[in-house]
Amino acid sequence: MKKILRDTCVLSALMILCVFGISVLWSGITAEIRLVFQLFGLSLLICVANRLFDEFTDVSMICSYIIKYFGACALVMLYGFIAGWFYRSNFWMVFIYVAAVLALACCLDLFRTQRDIAYINARIRESRDERQAEQ
Repeated sequence: MKKILRDTCVLSALMILCVFGISVLWSGITAEIRLVFQLFGLSLLICVANRLFDEFTDVSMICSYIIKYFGACALVMLYGFIAGWFYRSNFWMVFIYVAAVLALACCLDLFRTQRDIAYINARIRESRDERQAEQ
């Protein structure tokens, strides 16, 4: 199921980029197209930051999620102020948007982790059964 969801998201992103890319060539950059490209750029920054964080730190999963939440909020806020998405009076919206996206990402991560645990346990059982059969 996770593979289907991931493939769907990747295909959707490619479709959006292709359709908007052709629209840019055809009619120029509109506000909606600019927003979508800005969102893709923001997601790239957040993914790179998360990858670097995972690569260079070793903290618990809960601590990691908390740090990533506030880091993503900071990136979205900075990027949003630069792009003109947020104003100082409504910066609090960043915390709600990031929380909603992070909650979905954590659910996907939880499902992936459970699948990995089941796979590892199955391999351990197979290995144990093979050793018992040899004895």
